[in-house]
Amino acid sequence: MQNLKMFFIAVVAMIFSAAVVMAQEKPTTLTLPSVVGSNMVLQHSTTVNIWGWAKPKSKVKVDPSWLNLKKPLTVKADAEGFWILPVKTLAAGYDTHTITIKAGKEIKELTNILFGEVWLCAGQSNMEWRVNRDPEMKRELNSELNKNIRLYCTGRISSSTPQNDVPAQRKHKAQWSVCSPKSLGIFSAVAYGFGKDLQEALNVPIGLIDASYGGTPIEGWLGAEYLANNPKLAAVAKKSKHKRWKSKISHLHNANIYPIRHTTVAGTIWYQGCSNVSYGGYNAMLNGLIKSWREEFRNPTMPFYIVEIAPHTYTGIRGALLREVQARVAARTENCELVVTNDQNQIPGDIHPPKKWDVAHRLAQCALGAHYGKTTAEFRSPAYESMVVEGNAIRVSFKNVPTTLVQKGEGRINGFQLGVKDPTNEKKLIFSVAEARIEGNTVVVSAEGVENPVAVRYCFNEDMGNVFSAEGLPLGAFRSDKSRSLSARPYIEQPSDIAVKFEGWGYTKSIFTEGSPLWANTDFVMSNEYPKEFEGFEMMVPTPVDKGEMSVGGRVIASADGKIYMFTSITGATRKAPWKVLTSTYSRCAKDGKKRATFYIVERKVKAGEVVELPKFKNRWGTIVLAKSIE
Repeated sequence: MQNLKMFFIAVVAMIFSAAVVMAQEKPTTLTLPSVVGSNMVLQHSTTVNIWGWAKPKSKVKVDPSWLNLKKPLTVKADAEGFWILPVKTLAAGYDTHTITIKAGKEIKELTNILFGEVWLCAGQSNMEWRVNRDPEMKRELNSELNKNIRLYCTGRISSSTPQNDVPAQRKHKAQWSVCSPKSLGIFSAVAYGFGKDLQEALNVPIGLIDASYGGTPIEGWLGAEYLANNPKLAAVAKKSKHKRWKSKISHLHNANIYPIRHTTVAGTIWYQGCSNVSYGGYNAMLNGLIKSWREEFRNPTMPFYIVEIAPHTYTGIRGALLREVQARVAARTENCELVVTNDQNQIPGDIHPPKKWDVAHRLAQCALGAHYGKTTAEFRSPAYESMVVEGNAIRVSFKNVPTTLVQKGEGRINGFQLGVKDPTNEKKLIFSVAEARIEGNTVVVSAEGVENPVAVRYCFNEDMGNVFSAEGLPLGAFRSDKSRSLSARPYIEQPSDIAVKFEGWGYTKSIFTEGSPLWANTDFVMSNEYPKEFEGFEMMVPTPVDKGEMSVGGRVIASADGKIYMFTSITGATRKAPWKVLTSTYSRCAKDGKKRATFYIVERKVKAGEVVELPKFKNRWGTIVLAKSIE
């Protein structure tokens, strides 16, 4: 309790200290925030704010060209030099405008201003992911770019106190830019794709504000003042377990959101969550974020569209629980929508799904359908509605399915599991991987050997979904139960049983099973948590190297066409083509009876006689070769 009290005192002190700093640093010249500048887009057909700083108590004259005023508008700076003036805007259009601002003999001339739709695009690395890092989207840099899309990026910035303006960085200064290869290359790929779709559909200028920072938790984006006024939420945020940001609550808000809070925006798209998977409180914090930002931007029903986190290597149901929170908040909050991404794990083991166009397009469809009313097509993903037991099967019905469900790709339908009561614990359920067949807008789920099912789940783990509406939107993950029971391990395809020849030094042969040594001359062994499909496979166990040295190498020669496997940690070398991480093969090593690090099996397709060099990297453990038979 004492710690909580001290936290509140610290928050209030931080706000007060910021005010003191502002008071001490009274402006002596006419200054504008970077978000009020040439090339900006102003929200059309409404009243927007123009603000800045001047000599305290001085008169500031503002002359927007579109108002055709005989005399400029005037406003008086307060005792701290701050001034703000509401100005009406015209309908969206491509005519450019200017604003002339005078304070004494000082003049600021803002040019090339457009009226259109302004959107805030915020989150962590998947929102931050640049256009020039997206293989598909960076082709835009070689095409004729739309100069009616304007870009403003805060940069990777944080602050311990609320800032009047987005702080300038050594390599980046926040400012409005016309879309060009230079400005677009370092801009958010998701934000740009979203804006481009909107511009083409609405035929109006688009202003995009990119406020994103990779690896950041949601508590960093919550405002200090809002937390000070909401002690219950502050208590939740204080429980942050994020190694880097747990002592920096509100620091991201201070530098990215607080400085632009007077801006009028049409809505917000939010792509964040990966940094909050490991601990709780996301429901309260996401609800708090939406409410607080709506208050700050003076729009109590501001559209807020959430992109769910994609399947990754999260163990258990941690990732599934966070996605469930994202879906629940979207469903229960006015003007809030969810973009489903359980089909976006194209590079297993990579937390950054590469197809940003898909995400951007789905976000735009949400905005066009929910906010602008410009589409009659279904823009929401199919979602769980109800289930009914039919013998030893369960039939599941869904909403947001205008026509029918379809399977994408060949093979089996992924992700469905059936649950039965645990005979040893009435509070638990036991889940099994199930087969599924689509019947119109329902799915019938059954599993061999499973009788009297009571629950059904879909992608309530890290499975990649392949069920869609005929309109092309992925079915959202769900569970019909409220049990905290773990889902079954996702389906694993029957392993290739080809024999291999191994060449290398520093290895000993072992068997892939519980209790087997995983590295020579260590006490690490396989725990009871490993994929049983590989039970009994032979493995070549390496000797660890000293920390910082390259792992031992080796080569594998395939005896026939098929696949070869490695048991390893996920690194850049082991998750890139031609290797593929099997995320459902997560395994735990143990030492002294306690489970330790998590490892995975990666696979690679080979031809008979093909020689494969094992990847080497600065990891003292190295890779373990795995095959049905090793010579």
